[in-house]
Amino acid sequence: MTKVVLLTGASSGISHQTAQSLTQNGYKVYGAARRVKSMEDLKAAGIVPIQLDLIQKDSIQAAVKEVIDREGTH
Repeated sequence: MTKVVLLTGASSGISHQTAQSLTQNGYKVYGAARRVKSMEDLKAAGIVPIQLDLIQKDSIQAAVKEVIDREGTH
């Protein structure tokens, strides 16, 4: 079974590098950030970009719902 990760702040810095590392180690990674366009290189590596603004409750709920809808509730 593939492990699924929702990683916030994936558009840059440590989270960006962590997303790449997790993918290389067999995880399915959803990279979340306010600026999805900043994650084109991650998308090319198989990471699913998700728009997320952590100060917006609706944005958080939508991001989590998207992951659950795509992955199911195993």
